[in-house]
Amino acid sequence: MHINVELRDLERSIRNFVIEGSFLQVVYSLLGVTIISAYLATAGASPIVISILVSIPFFTTAAQIISAKFVERKNRKRIAIFASLVSKMALLVLTLNAFIDGMYEILIFAIFYFIFNVCEDVYTVTYSSWARDLIPAGKRGEVLSKRSAYGRILAIPALFIQIFVFEKFQREGFPLLFLTATVFGIIAILFLRNVENVKSSRISEPRITEPLRNPSFLILLLIAVLLFFSQSSARTFFAVYLLTLGYPLYTILFLAFVAHISSIYALRFSGSFSDRFGNKPLFSLSCISFIISAVIFAISGRESLQILILAYILYGFYISAPTIAIANAVADLTYKKHSAPYYAIINWISDISSALGSIFAGFLLDSLYSHGDFAFRFLFLISAAISILPIIATSLYDEFSPPQIFTIFKAPRLVIEDILSVLKVSIRKKTL
Repeated sequence: MHINVELRDLERSIRNFVIEGSFLQVVYSLLGVTIISAYLATAGASPIVISILVSIPFFTTAAQIISAKFVERKNRKRIAIFASLVSKMALLVLTLNAFIDGMYEILIFAIFYFIFNVCEDVYTVTYSSWARDLIPAGKRGEVLSKRSAYGRILAIPALFIQIFVFEKFQREGFPLLFLTATVFGIIAILFLRNVENVKSSRISEPRITEPLRNPSFLILLLIAVLLFFSQSSARTFFAVYLLTLGYPLYTILFLAFVAHISSIYALRFSGSFSDRFGNKPLFSLSCISFIISAVIFAISGRESLQILILAYILYGFYISAPTIAIANAVADLTYKKHSAPYYAIINWISDISSALGSIFAGFLLDSLYSHGDFAFRFLFLISAAISILPIIATSLYDEFSPPQIFTIFKAPRLVIEDILSVLKVSIRKKTL
C-alpha cells in the first residue's frame, strides 16, 4: 500500500489535534446525561419521553457503521469539519429552542438533538481513522490520552459553572449552557482546520464486514461487551444509591469532582502504560479497579465517605482506561485507511452494551424494590462478578506484551513512581 503523507509539520498538526479535542471535551461535559434529563424534566417531558431522548446518543452510534463505508474513500478532514459544523449548528438551534415553552420545545429538541448526535458520530469515526494514520504508532497512546486529559482539565470550570447556573438561574440557565457548548464547539472546529490531512492510495477497499472476519477483533469485541455491560449496570446507579443512603447532593457532586480529577491523571497513565506494556493488562487493570470500587459501594453505609473517596478515585481510572486501550488495540489491528469499520463497530457495540447494562440494572432494581438497600448492594456485587469475565477474555486476545500478572502487580508502584516524578519536575520548575 502506498501512503502519501503530505505533512508540512507533523508536530503542529498533533498539537492542534490535541487542542481541538480539549475544547470538544467541554462540549460533552456540558451536555451530560444529568443536564439533558434535568432540562427535559423542566420542559415538562414525561419519564418515558426523557428515557427515550436521553438514550439517543447510545443508539445513534449506528451512524458510525454506516459512515465507515464511505469516510475513507473521501477527504476525511473535510468530512470531519462538515459533520462537526452541522452538529454545532444543531446546538445553536437547541440554544434558541430553550427559550420556547410548550409542546413544540420538546419536539424541536428531539429532532435537533438527534441531528447533533448523528453528526458527532460521523465525526467520531472519521477523526478516529484520520488520527490513526496521522499519529505515529509509538506516540498514539500518549497523544490520545493527552487529548482527553487536557479536555477534562479545561472542563473543570464547566463543572462549577453548571452548579452555579442551576442554583442562580434555574431553568433560565439552560440557554446559556447550550450557547457555551456551541461556542466551545466552534472554537474546536477552528483548531481542527489546522490539522493536516493524510492521503493514501489503497490496494484494497475495506468492507464494513471485514472486522467480523478478524478473530482478534472479535475477541476485542467480546472484551468490550463484557466490560461495558458490567460497568454500566453498576455505575448508572452509584449516585442514586448514595442518595438513598442519605448523602446530600453537594457530597455526591464532590465525589463526582474527585472522579473527574482522577480521570485526568488516569488518561496520562493509561496512555504511557498502554504504549509500554500493551492493551491486555490495561483492560485487566480497568476491570480490577471497577471490581474494587463496586465492592466498596456494596459494603458502604451512611458513614463511609472516606472509603467512597477511594471508590471514586478508582472510578476515574476505569472509565478512562478502556477508551485508550480500545483506540490503541484497533490501531494495532488495522492498516492505514482500513480502520474506520473497526472503530465504528466497536464504538457501536460498546454503546449498546452500556445501554443494555443500564436497562438490566433498572429491571433488577425494580424487581427487588421491596428489599431496599439490599437491591443496590446485590446489583453491585453481580456487576463485580460479571467484570471478572473480561479479564478471562483477555487471555484469548493475541497481543505481544509482558505476562499480565507481573505487569498488573507492577501498576501501583508505577503509579507512585509516576506521581513522584511529576511532583519532582514541578518542584524543580518552581525552584528555577
